[in-house]
Amino acid sequence: MVPATVSTMPEQQTAVDVEELEVRVDTLSKGLAAARESIDELKDDLEAERQERRRLQEENAELREEIERLDARTDLLKLVDNSDDMTGQQRSITLIQNLHRAALKERDRGRSAKASVNREEAETALQHPDVDRTTIYDDMRRAVRLVGDEQLLKYTTATGGESRLKLNLEAGSLPNGIVGQNKDGVR
Repeated sequence: MVPATVSTMPEQQTAVDVEELEVRVDTLSKGLAAARESIDELKDDLEAERQERRRLQEENAELREEIERLDARTDLLKLVDNSDDMTGQQRSITLIQNLHRAALKERDRGRSAKASVNREEAETALQHPDVDRTTIYDDMRRAVRLVGDEQLLKYTTATGGESRLKLNLEAGSLPNGIVGQNKDGVR
């Protein structure tokens, strides 16, 4: 009889061990399922956050463009308000400075640091009080003389009457005496 008792003890122990293992496996399976569910939820949350981040970046870019547009309008309005008190040299310097800001913005956007203005755009900027058309051309030509480097700042005319003042910061830097002056010609 003793041998039968000895043999049933390990069988009972094995049955208990198997039951414990089954309970553990079941618990671990449930934990694993819960962990997978949590991971899926975290992936969904991460994707939602990425989409929100992209949306905010796009909105930020749009707002920056709007700020730049408003800054440019503000600059033009300041020019209009002050153009009646400006000398020819001051108008030329102002045109150069506006082109300089526009070229720097182009560079910040990853493009070539170039900007240009035609006679109509320059006239709009300087038209209060009325500035004669030939005065605008003179201001544009004077701007080129002030810079002294036609690779950097060039005045062009075309047969259709399209005149442009073109700034190319890729060709060099404007003299500090020009970009450092305010509308009154003072540094």
